[in-house]
Amino acid sequence: MTDSFFDHGQSDEQQPEQGAIPDLEAGEEAGRPSEERRMAAVMAYIPFLCFVPLIKMRDDKYAYFHARQGLVLFFLEIIAFVFSFPHLSQLFWTAIIIGCIGAAVAGIFFAIQGKMHRIPLVGDLADKLRM
Repeated sequence: MTDSFFDHGQSDEQQPEQGAIPDLEAGEEAGRPSEERRMAAVMAYIPFLCFVPLIKMRDDKYAYFHARQGLVLFFLEIIAFVFSFPHLSQLFWTAIIIGCIGAAVAGIFFAIQGKMHRIPLVGDLADKLRM
C-alpha cells in the first residue's frame, strides 16, 4: 500500500498551505521567501519597527502583509499600555466620550439643516457596516 495516512488523497504535487502567500520572487526557493523579505516580516511584529517594512517594502506582498498585521498589533499594544495605568485609562475614555458627544451634536446640527455631512471617522465606520 503506497498511500500514506497523511496524504488525504492529494496528488504528488505540493499544494500550498492554507493561508500561505505564494508570492515568490525569481530565484527564491519554492515555498520560502528571501532572507531580506523574511527579516522584514519579522521586523513587522516588533513595536515601532513595523513602520519600516510598511513604508520601505510597500510593493512586496509578503512583507506588506506582515507589516499590516504588525501595525494592528502595535496599536493594540498601545491601547493595552494605556489601560495598564488607571488614571490614563480614565482620561482615555473621557476623551472618547467627549468626542462622541461632540460628533452627536454635529450630527444633530447637520440633520436639522437637512445636510448629509459625513462625520470624520464615524462616517467611514458606518459605511463598513453591512445591514
